[in-house]
Amino acid sequence: MRSFLVPGARARRHVRRLLAGGIHRVRQLATGGRPRAEARVLYYHRIDDEPHRSCVTPEAFREQMHYLRSEGYHIVPLTTVAAQLERTVDFEPRTVAITFDDGFADNYMHAFPVLSAFGIPATIFITVAEIGGRLTVLRDRPAGIQALTWDQVREMLRGPVTVGSHTLTHARLTELSPTALDEELQGSRRIIATETGVAPELFCYPRGDLNPSVQRAVRRAGYRLACATSPGGVTTASDQFAVPRTFVARDDAIADFARKLDGDFDSLHHGVQLLRRHWPGAALS
Repeated sequence: MRSFLVPGARARRHVRRLLAGGIHRVRQLATGGRPRAEARVLYYHRIDDEPHRSCVTPEAFREQMHYLRSEGYHIVPLTTVAAQLERTVDFEPRTVAITFDDGFADNYMHAFPVLSAFGIPATIFITVAEIGGRLTVLRDRPAGIQALTWDQVREMLRGPVTVGSHTLTHARLTELSPTALDEELQGSRRIIATETGVAPELFCYPRGDLNPSVQRAVRRAGYRLACATSPGGVTTASDQFAVPRTFVARDDAIADFARKLDGDFDSLHHGVQLLRRHWPGAALS
């Protein structure tokens, strides 16, 4: 069973694709194949060749961005998603926004050149206190992984990248005191503004850890949109401070990527998230 959880395992890829294919057929029957007025917010962590489920290879990332462009997806900055939610404006079918969590240096080395080449906007949510050092946000990488530097952040801001806050220290926000929570939210926003000259409007909850009290604090801190890790498309009915997103994993061939854009993995992702609450090693998405 353990080998089934290893990224790239043949059995795992086969089961994922069978389940997503079945869901796709059911959805096509239910909707008649009509496109939905929703946005799909994709999220990545690392763009690197390391065989880890959170690492999409540079080659695969380029292929995915080429797919979005060649298939005519409506690719927008995340701030556009925020604006349309604020005005309750329906999304054009096949709207997509790209995000990255944590602030790994490989986002600059491997993702930024591809985004620039294709003219694709993206948002990188940075863990502010670890910029210039090593990110220790992954449980199975205790020694940490190289983080972005402020010079790299500033360079990307001159291109198609927007920077959002992922807090100061990647803390579990629901476990903090009100004072500590405000410092994670407001302190990170203040430092980003000092380092870049731009106060961020976008926020992302570390590990998707949120509750109504945390959401209210995010709003008070001056953000206009906050991203969660719950799967699904974004519609005018979505909570602007718990925006659903779709995780892109190392296992995703281009056919899987296309299915994720269609929402065919949403039910599977919901099931995996429930499973992981009781069995943290489970990872199918």
